[in-house]
Amino acid sequence: MKRYVEQVARLALLTLSGVIGSIVVGVMVYGGEVFNTWHVGFSFISYGLSGAFIFAFYHVRGLSETITAAAVTSTAQFAIASTWITALNAAVWSFGVNLPLILVAFIFERKLAAFHRYKFAVVALLYGVMFVVLTLFVSLLGSSQLPPAVVFRQNFLDGLLIGLGLALGIEAGEALVHSIGPHSIGRHGVGKHA
Repeated sequence: MKRYVEQVARLALLTLSGVIGSIVVGVMVYGGEVFNTWHVGFSFISYGLSGAFIFAFYHVRGLSETITAAAVTSTAQFAIASTWITALNAAVWSFGVNLPLILVAFIFERKLAAFHRYKFAVVALLYGVMFVVLTLFVSLLGSSQLPPAVVFRQNFLDGLLIGLGLALGIEAGEALVHSIGPHSIGRHGVGKHA
């Protein structure tokens, strides 16, 4: 039972730190509009929360359970988003951002371990690329005309900044979890030194 409570606490802490990171960056870009569900700035909360939850779930529970968590998160986000945007847009943006995060979380945790100080930059770039690809995909599905280049640039920048805030928040949360976790205490009750 104690281990379960610890895992829930770690999951909550990492999710909270990730979404706070995304919100902080969003407020610097869009100000109070980040809290307006009808404004594009709300994506910093929406994707920050779903992304933080998926990253946290991967960190705490591993790959197999993260796949289920990402599917459930995407479905919930789709149900909510489809109340104010078209079902096609809601599906593409909900599943299209969240499901690839499983791979991004894997890269973040496993493959980028050697580049610990620069993982946030890779995550930010991957988010930016995902937003451009999804913008292109939605445009091709919805109409025969592509939007102007400025739309792609703005979506890349939004994705980049959401990923940046999220990754920095997760990094801060992981540092906090590791500093207060049981493995941070040495044999004599003193924290280990790197």
